[in-house]
Amino acid sequence: MDIDISGETFTIAEDAAAKRFTVTHEGKVIGLADYIDRETSADDTADGPVRMFTHTEVSPEWGGRGLAAKLVRYALETSAEAGLKFRTTCSYVQNFLAKNDEFDKFVA
Repeated sequence: MDIDISGETFTIAEDAAAKRFTVTHEGKVIGLADYIDRETSADDTADGPVRMFTHTEVSPEWGGRGLAAKLVRYALETSAEAGLKFRTTCSYVQNFLAKNDEFDKFVA
């Protein structure tokens, strides 16, 4: 997915082999959201696999543009569309979920 911010184009995509979502600019990865897919555990509400988001970062020189929020939204939406529920150990994703209750039904 391409997004335009202040006249610059960024691409957000999933790199399933690396188990991460990335944001790139001019072909260079400048941000990522890592995940682990795992089976449901006793404390989950999911019936199937759960996607655990473990880490999110955007290179400091690209900070302040809202890229992390766009990256995380894309990662959550893509995961939900794939039928996955999710959890997180990443503080950024936790804060994002707290502010965006439309994802509540997908939290395992």
